Amino acid sequence: MIEKIILEVQQHLPLKVKFSSWNGDVLTMSGDNWSFHTLGSWRVISNETVEFACWDEGIEDKILETLNAEVIGVSVQGGQIAIDPVFELSTGKKLEIFTSETIEPWVLSLPNGRDFCGALT
Repeated sequence: MIEKIILEVQQHLPLKVKFSSWNGDVLTMSGDNWSFHTLGSWRVISNETVEFACWDEGIEDKILETLNAEVIGVSVQGGQIAIDPVFELSTGKKLEIFTSETIEPWVLSLPNGRDFCGALT
């Protein structure tokens, strides 16, 4: 299923990040007519190095580094259970999502009005 979602997302790239926040429970990124929310764990990587992750100290400020970046690519996270996305940013960093909830671990809304929800089933 994630492969079909990725094909749909690719039709709308790039997606500019105009809002980004982490409140300790939910990561939200959004722009004009699109949004992404996750209850799952996440991290931002660059050159195969973890730059920062959801449980780091001061992360509420670090996530603001994604503001004004563009999502320029999307791929599948994980090998055995392929349900989570990886967002490639125009900054050269990647946002990796890791499902940690069984019900609605993430929700992606696209500019065409289509909504997608990650699920373990």
